[in-house]
Amino acid sequence: MSKKQSRSLSSARNQLRWEGLQRGIYRFRNNALSMVGLAILSLVLVVAIIAPFVVPYPEDATGATHVMERLQPPSKAHFFGTDKVGRDIFSRVLMGTGLALQVGTTIILMAATIGITLGSIAGYFGRRVDDLIMRITDIFLAVPALVLAIAVTAALGKGITNVMIGISLVWWPGFARLTRSLVISLKEEAFVEAANGIGATHFRILFRHILPNAVSPIIVKMSTDFGFAVLTAAALGFIGLGAQPPTPEWGAMINDGRAYFPSEWWVAVFPGLAIFLVVFSWNLLGDGIRDVLDPRSRR
Repeated sequence: MSKKQSRSLSSARNQLRWEGLQRGIYRFRNNALSMVGLAILSLVLVVAIIAPFVVPYPEDATGATHVMERLQPPSKAHFFGTDKVGRDIFSRVLMGTGLALQVGTTIILMAATIGITLGSIAGYFGRRVDDLIMRITDIFLAVPALVLAIAVTAALGKGITNVMIGISLVWWPGFARLTRSLVISLKEEAFVEAANGIGATHFRILFRHILPNAVSPIIVKMSTDFGFAVLTAAALGFIGLGAQPPTPEWGAMINDGRAYFPSEWWVAVFPGLAIFLVVFSWNLLGDGIRDVLDPRSRR
């Protein structure tokens, strides 16, 4: 196949992809639950951006204490009440929004980078390389993700940075297996044979021709995994491995309120609701993105 024919085939493929994307966006706009998820996440993003400028008590997110105002119930002065040292929970929940989004984004990007790289190499080259990478992947998958994340984070030490590293190191196998299966199916396609025919390098074939055609399922997985990454990070924060005081991390805030539940319920409930909204809305949005990029998965 000539270079001209290869370009023509690539152009036709891109046109079909664009038309499919347009149909998917139409379906997304007509999916009420996906739009609800998008609306909630848009609000969460706005809150994360403006929180440092609008919270009523910004000093409460940086270590200030007001012992005389401890454990006050929700009121006009403190919309979500105060915690055990008198800090305004509303301010801390809003200030923790940006941290939650940063943690989720970092975990997904790091895990996807590792998984896509290893999965691509395994699927494209096959044989011994494939066997080695997949056996390593199986080792990681043999241990429950949360247990392994706790072990890795505990070994690295407490702190939000180590939490992100620890979760990323146990989250990549899913991306690796997905990418490997996609690469194996795509490397037999005509456009890959055409690229081989014109003397393209393995690197170019893999990253210029194969992976761009595998990106849709990967994006779907990233969108659906984001909420679970936030939830897992909050779980590690709950047991004391995440962000350390006075950082307003939602999991740690729930742990602070555990001793006062149910009498002073607001200390734990409002950070828990924040986690629920982020995870729930990401799941709704992930379902909508799946319908846009992978219509075969629709029921």
